[in-house]
Amino acid sequence: MGGEVIGCSITDKTVSKTKYVNHVFRRVTGFVRTENTAEPVEMNTEVIILPDGGQIIPYFKDKKGRWKIVLVSQYRPAIKGKTVEGAGGRLDDESAEIALARELEEETGIKVKPNLIKMVSHEYSGPSIISASVFGGIIKINAHAVKNKKNAGKKSENERTQVEVFDLIDILKKHEDNKIMLDLLTSRLIDEVAKAVGLLVKKY
Repeated sequence: MGGEVIGCSITDKTVSKTKYVNHVFRRVTGFVRTENTAEPVEMNTEVIILPDGGQIIPYFKDKKGRWKIVLVSQYRPAIKGKTVEGAGGRLDDESAEIALARELEEETGIKVKPNLIKMVSHEYSGPSIISASVFGGIIKINAHAVKNKKNAGKKSENERTQVEVFDLIDILKKHEDNKIMLDLLTSRLIDEVAKAVGLLVKKY
């Protein structure tokens, strides 16, 4: 459907709801503006409403002058296996910077000031059926801030995360050669870190 929907009202009828997932039948009524006219329109669709979330990747230079990044690994029931990804989670009625700083500490033990996080992405996840925003941030840290704990996540959060430190060039090469699988946001943030330190320049 072409044109811009204007002056619309939205009503949601819940189909099913859990703690973090709300499956609704959404009715949008309004007008579609096409050139010099505005035609009435009604759209009905099913929508999955999820909490907003995000990830953060810290990076630092080691004693040999090589750039490193800090990721976390944990078991993900949805894919029936372990993932390696940026620390992250849900936004709980707070700014993305505050949420990412909190998640980073919960999952890795690394404490950072929210205002020092560089926000590099704000994207929608599956906007045709899913209502949720995903934020991404990176932050330069001191190498001494990294705590290599086998179980770094807070027990109360049931995180069960393990800190993983990767050589930036090495993980870029492995990803390019399909030797390591990363989720879309983690891949994007690794590229952003590489650009920030001058190892990757993308032309658009």
